[in-house]
Amino acid sequence: MNAAHPWRVTAPWYRWDKAGVPSSGRGTAPVLQKFASDDFVNDFLRDPQHSLRFDDDDQIYNLHYVTLPATRFAGKLAAFFPLKADGTPWRQGDPATDLRRSSLVPSGLRKLFLPAHARHYLVVCELHCDAPGMPAVPAEAVCQAGFVVRRRRLAVPQEASAEGGRRLRDLVSAQAVLAGLEETIPLRPAAARQRAARNARLKAHGEFEARRAAAHDEVLRQRALLAGWQAEHGVVDFAQGWVPGEHRGIGQWQPVEETPQTLTEAWFPLYRVFADPKVTDHAARGRALYFGVVPTSAFETTNAGDPRFDERSIYEIRAFFRRHDCACPGAGLNARAPDCDGALTWSAPLPRYRLAAPSDPMGSANRPVTIQMPNLAELAAQALARPVGSLSPVKFVQPQSLHPKVEGGAVTGGSMGPGAVCHFSIPLITLVALFVLSLFLPIVVFIFQLWFLLAFKFCILPSFKFEGALQTELAAIPPKVGIDAGLDLAVGVDDAAFRIEVGGDVLDGDMVRAALLEVSPDNSAQSLPHALAEASGLPRGAGGIANPEHLARAHAIRQDLDRLTNAPLVGLSNVLNEQSRLSTPDDPSELGSRLDLTGRLRFEPRRISQWKYETQLPTTGEYA
Repeated sequence: MNAAHPWRVTAPWYRWDKAGVPSSGRGTAPVLQKFASDDFVNDFLRDPQHSLRFDDDDQIYNLHYVTLPATRFAGKLAAFFPLKADGTPWRQGDPATDLRRSSLVPSGLRKLFLPAHARHYLVVCELHCDAPGMPAVPAEAVCQAGFVVRRRRLAVPQEASAEGGRRLRDLVSAQAVLAGLEETIPLRPAAARQRAARNARLKAHGEFEARRAAAHDEVLRQRALLAGWQAEHGVVDFAQGWVPGEHRGIGQWQPVEETPQTLTEAWFPLYRVFADPKVTDHAARGRALYFGVVPTSAFETTNAGDPRFDERSIYEIRAFFRRHDCACPGAGLNARAPDCDGALTWSAPLPRYRLAAPSDPMGSANRPVTIQMPNLAELAAQALARPVGSLSPVKFVQPQSLHPKVEGGAVTGGSMGPGAVCHFSIPLITLVALFVLSLFLPIVVFIFQLWFLLAFKFCILPSFKFEGALQTELAAIPPKVGIDAGLDLAVGVDDAAFRIEVGGDVLDGDMVRAALLEVSPDNSAQSLPHALAEASGLPRGAGGIANPEHLARAHAIRQDLDRLTNAPLVGLSNVLNEQSRLSTPDDPSELGSRLDLTGRLRFEPRRISQWKYETQLPTTGEYA
């Protein structure tokens, strides 16, 4: 049977549309399975079905540049980081017209996180004889099993690249409208609730399905236009394989055939899963189930030093199996040599993907790091209780020593001296490093007016208490700018008709703006300028005595914020107010942390074979 029939590589039976039914498995490709445990291989071998679902975080989001509309606040900026029409950042002094803001639009392209992000991936497949019932291929018939990771490239003529960029931007814009209706653009909870409410109103009025159908048709139309541009200019999509060079760790990407019979590119091994005989419903029982570890990083580089894998390229995986030649005394599965030169059977390609950047905020949040700062009182006691140098294990060898000159708390010069060897304690280095970060972060934010960066530092504004009825109402206001364009039925906070009722009083946009930007002589106002001045390291004052430096900084920040419309101000107010509320947790042991490493984990559902003639596994007997 093995010699008479060709082979077919499929997804594992529990990922078929009809679990275990042979006709449902034909035409499927191997799958990726995601894991959060560092012991993921042993977890998979124990239970191949138990893996994490891919969710909205596991995809690449394209940047979509939304035109900022004119508002009643003439000459004001409607975004914290506005961009000009050519994509360059707006700078003070430039006209505040024809500006853009960036937003995220799901691309549908899968994103793989890195091991440093506590995420790991396996490629999983089955090998069958392509015959009725698709029987499993015996292990001894396979000489070599593996998979290749290829890089996808487009050969775009130089003269056609500008038009292609425009076509792509039009497609992303169409996808943004559809994503707003399907609620796949990531938003903070309050804005997400507002978006859901607007969609609910459209459904209640019987308009939602028509709008979604129109948005879907527009996406298809833009894709067809992009495909037409590709065909017109002869744009070719081709694969590149990694070919090792003469020196270990050095290689290059070279064009390769999609399904070659001579394997010249680097490959990774696939391993067969053998069912635990004590587990009667083990997913590999009676199956030729294979798995391999997907590489998301590598030490190999090109001769120019470019890494083999990066976060910019698009990658694709194909699995292959080599049929054992009976005339060759092969050394066994995955032996690098000798190669019996049997025929190769290739799988269909897996969905394409990109890698997350090492600094990806979603990924890095999966593996939290705690740095315990030293207790100064304890350090003072230890410094006098231990021999000199015994607590300073970090050694700096300086061929030339640099000596800064500090006067009045400022560096006024420096000198270069002879070589020196200095020993430092790790607590000392840690204290200085945190001090430098705390010193320069507010300066960077203040100089470049990157106020949105404060949302990434949870403890920076523990005293911001812009609470009460007004904050409750502000939290429900959608910024509107760049969100669900053409869909928003609510009046935006920058519209002339904007009104909210607070405690029986009706406030318009000017009143909200005045409350957000108030600067009081006694530093008592709970507003954005005072909160951001505190974040810059200037407290309001103690003992009822106002800090004049704080007041001066608050006035300067007020001038910066006055360039913005209400929409970004309300958004920042909501974020900072939420930070302040969460900085005093009910349980002091939480220390304000809102990480939830397991709460968002969702696992793939367990499947039972549905094939009537299954003999190895439990079955529902639904399908012949």
